[in-house]
Order: sequence, then structure tokens, then C-alpha cells
Amino acid sequence: MSETPLPHARRSRRVALIAAASCVAVAGGIGAWLLLGSDANPGSCEELLQDKRIHEALGDNYKTGMSCSELGTAVGKATVGSTAGRHSLPQAQAMKDVLMAVEDTLETTGGGLDPILRTPLAQSLADYAADTDAILGIGDTAHVSNSSYSKSAWEDADGVHMAVPRTSLLRTVRAVSEEPAAYTTLRMAATRHAAEGLAAVERGAGGAELTAPPARNARTLGTLDAVAADIRRDLGKNQAAQWEGDVFKELTQKIPEPPSYSKDPVNHLVDSWRRTLLAEGAGNSATALEEQSADMVSTWGKALGLDSKVQNSLREDSLNTSYHARSDALRELG
Repeated sequence: MSETPLPHARRSRRVALIAAASCVAVAGGIGAWLLLGSDANPGSCEELLQDKRIHEALGDNYKTGMSCSELGTAVGKATVGSTAGRHSLPQAQAMKDVLMAVEDTLETTGGGLDPILRTPLAQSLADYAADTDAILGIGDTAHVSNSSYSKSAWEDADGVHMAVPRTSLLRTVRAVSEEPAAYTTLRMAATRHAAEGLAAVERGAGGAELTAPPARNARTLGTLDAVAADIRRDLGKNQAAQWEGDVFKELTQKIPEPPSYSKDPVNHLVDSWRRTLLAEGAGNSATALEEQSADMVSTWGKALGLDSKVQNSLREDSLNTSYHARSDALRELG
């Protein structure tokens, strides 16, 4: 797959990052640099705190002179509710306002986001896995029509939702994912949402009921593969290997024995895939991640007792869809 050259702004940022990495490597290694964040140099946080949309999103949690870490905490309080994946209209609107403000800030910083803000923002965004799936994957009419900045969060029979333009969200996900823990948070949220979609398919289903969920998963996970590929490309060989290793470690630590599919289909699919990734090993983790949707489909197909030909067809379709999604997203990221 060919890779588009980096724009000037990102090339400049890459030079700055490499220079910073060289200094930090002396003190504590490249891994420490990847996790580094300091309130003493707020960077994009300073711009965000001046954005009126951030003031509106945070409400009473906003205060003058707050630090970057305090901003990350406040974003979580404003956007995430007490029940995972369930939000009020004000919370969903706050998430949209934050994403819009971040997108504008990325335009002026050349795509950079303060390291200390990456993981908190990813944690908030991970709670909106259903919305991000609809935006980054195979979109629906509601998320497309409500993605413009002039449209508000909305509620339908499935709950409360928010939407932003696909490319805007993709760039934000790319920015936060430079922190391995942030990328892992988003990847695991997408994995669980994918498993929930597969688990909702009843035995004996056919046609679109059988083929649509794997296709949706492949599209979203393939887009996240592009994010990982773009980060590795920007970091360079050694730093990319460190980032990749940290992601692998996060995804494969403390994996429980998968429960039976009949007892707990979602965790069966999630934990079975994590064990598949672990078995592939850190050195092959990039390829293993790119085959995630296909591996989950294989596990799912066996659990449903699908015919081997159907299983093979679904797996091949997942691989193709994921590949094209990765290619498309890489072109968007430029």
C-alpha cells in the first residue's frame, strides 16, 4: 500500500517530535517520551481553554487558569454519565462541542495535541463507541445529517447521540492515539461494540442480518488500523516499534479465560480475540490487528455453528472491507 507524503505542517511537527524524543531518550527512553505530558507547557490546551465552546461544554466545571490535566478531568465529568454508553442530551452536546473545539485547535497546531490531554479525551470518546462506529464506519442517515457543526445532539428510540464530520473525528482520534494507552482505550471500546453487534445476531439469521454486522465492524476497525499505520509512519522505525509494543502490551495483559458463547457472547468474542492477538506475539501485532475483524468473525461463526463455506466467505469479506477502510482512512489523514 502506498503512503501519501506528509503535509508541511506535519513534517515540521515530526522534526520537533524527533528532536524531543532524542532528549527524553537520554533521560528515560523513548517509552517515557511517548507518555510525557506537562502542565508547564500547555500548548493546545491553552488554545482550547480560550474557546467558548469549551466554556459551554464544561459549564460549572470550567474555571479560569485551569491546567491541562484539570481540563481533561473536566471534559470527562461533562461528557460521561453514570452508566457506560448512556448520556443525557447536555452530555452528548458537550462531547460534540469539545470535539469541534479540538478539531479547530488541531488545524492551528499542525495536528498536535498536548500529551497530557490524550488519554482523558480518549476515555470520554470511548464512552461514545456507538456514535464513533457510525461516524468512522458505515454511517447511517441520522449521523450523517446531524454531523454538521450547526446541528445539535439528538435523541431517538436507541438513546442520545452526537455526530461530527467523519474527517474531523478521524483527525482527533489520530491526535489522541499518539499516546498508546489512548489508542488502546479507543480500540477496546470499538472491539466491545463490535462484539455486541455480532452477539445481537440470532442463530439461523441469513442475508443482511448475517452479513451487515461483520461489514460494519471491519469498516470501523480498518479505520483504526489506518490510525495506527499513520502514527507508525510519523514516528519512524524505532519509536514506532515502541508505540506498537506498548499497544500490544496494553491489549494483552490480564486476559481472562473466555466464557462460553452461550453464557456471555460479548466477552467470549472480546477475550477470544485478545488471546488470538497474544498468540500472534508482539512482533506480528500490526498484522494481527489488521485481521481483527476477520478473526472475530471466525470465532463468531464457529459459535453460531455456521457452515464452513459461509464462515470462510464472511472472513474473506471482512479482510477485504478492512483493507479498503484502512486505505481510505490513510488517504484522508494524508
